[in-house]
Amino acid sequence: MKKSIEISVHVFFWIVFTAFVFMLSKVYLQAQPDAPFGNHLFYVVFLELVMGLLFFYLTFFGILWSRKKNKNLVILISVLLFLVLFFAYPATQFGIWQIMSSIIPHVTVIFLAVIFRKFSDSIRLEQEKQALQLQNIRSELALLKMQVSPHFLFNTLNNIDYLITFDTEKASGSIAKLGAILRYMIYDAEVEKIALSKELKHIEDYIDLVRLRTSGENYLTYHLSGLAGELQIAPMLFLPLIENAYKHSSTKEGENIINIDIKISGQNLKFSISNEFDSFRKAVAGESGLGLNIVKRRLELIYPDKHALVITKDNKRFKVELNLELNES
Repeated sequence: MKKSIEISVHVFFWIVFTAFVFMLSKVYLQAQPDAPFGNHLFYVVFLELVMGLLFFYLTFFGILWSRKKNKNLVILISVLLFLVLFFAYPATQFGIWQIMSSIIPHVTVIFLAVIFRKFSDSIRLEQEKQALQLQNIRSELALLKMQVSPHFLFNTLNNIDYLITFDTEKASGSIAKLGAILRYMIYDAEVEKIALSKELKHIEDYIDLVRLRTSGENYLTYHLSGLAGELQIAPMLFLPLIENAYKHSSTKEGENIINIDIKISGQNLKFSISNEFDSFRKAVAGESGLGLNIVKRRLELIYPDKHALVITKDNKRFKVELNLELNES
């Protein structure tokens, strides 16, 4: 939860508090026209608001201060008790009910301040927890890149080595694409968001290099519809899914073994990838692998309530569908 929400809650509370004090003071002064400041309603409301702010934020920030040393808590309680008795003292000449009517509102404000402090602490702890989780995800992402890159690099270089003899132009183009992919993995993937158009270009380069490692003109089919425009996206969400699909495919030759489809509509993106797998194998492609688990956790942190990840399988195909709501900044 953002800090602005916490501030909004405080503002809303004091608006309600002021309105409540105004109504109570008006009713009281109408019932007791001889009460002190009976003809000065707004002054009474202002005075009560100032005292409320004093007790509330002295408690709210004092709790943080009291956590530094045990004796600070004793000092805080002593100060609050003194202020409560100090403001209640003038009512001693009117009777017990007037004294209680002076003490109870101040104690109530102190109690509300304690509740707000707990609320604020819960927000801070949740933010720290998310920051720690995001840091862990970044560490795991770095581990994922170290695992994917050597495997990917080794196989791709073998194919480029073969191409150098038979198709030097294609080999040269493949080296350029390999360099762009490695540069993306090492540098571009360090930022939180990159242009969707760049991510799509890296996907296409990656697919071209995957095709070097397979046999069959339509072994991997790729279809893109819609325009990226100025949309931004978290980097390296899709490459682990493509690598998993290739790694766990039932064969490295044939037709329609891997299908990739990307649809962009406004700020919505739908990424779908499926691959044939061997139904006799104990593990299914990426179903419990590091790559897919990292993608899941990154989505939970970066796109909370803005994504839907659906994983399905039948006897022959494993499919991952990801729907994302993106933005331009």
